[in-house]
Amino acid sequence: MTDISEFDHLFRTCYEPLFHFARQFVSDEEECHDIVSAAFESVWDSRATIESDKVRCLLYTVVKNKAIDYLRKAVRHRSYLQYVSAMGDYMTSPERLGEHDDEQRIIRQVLDELGSPTGDILRACYIEEKKYREVAEEMNISIATVKKHIVKALKHIREVKKTLKT
Repeated sequence: MTDISEFDHLFRTCYEPLFHFARQFVSDEEECHDIVSAAFESVWDSRATIESDKVRCLLYTVVKNKAIDYLRKAVRHRSYLQYVSAMGDYMTSPERLGEHDDEQRIIRQVLDELGSPTGDILRACYIEEKKYREVAEEMNISIATVKKHIVKALKHIREVKKTLKT
């Protein structure tokens, strides 16, 4: 199928039936137009290798596959939107915001209690988001010492949280 007039005739005679075929799968009319157009584009791109007597069957197959792909994508999109909505609700819930305030209060309390150098190291690594190597260089200590202070600080945080929960 290499003749443009043959392809034009195919387009004129098959577009509407293919559109209605796509509508059996997809309710969005605009999306159906896009699916059918993409099917014709796909056939046009492969026209040199397609036998003329099989092109209609191929068009229906391509439309069906593109409609199924659209539906799969729509399901994933809806799932993602539900997830984002649920996470947004969770992250902005009064309970979660209260937890965040509690966490901030605990961290401030721990930083005050730890003092220097452990509190300074914790602040640099977790609040200022510096790497252990950076902190070690700035404080003229080894990375192992930074890690030791972080372990000490995290242990202290767990203990403070535990005492606050009881």
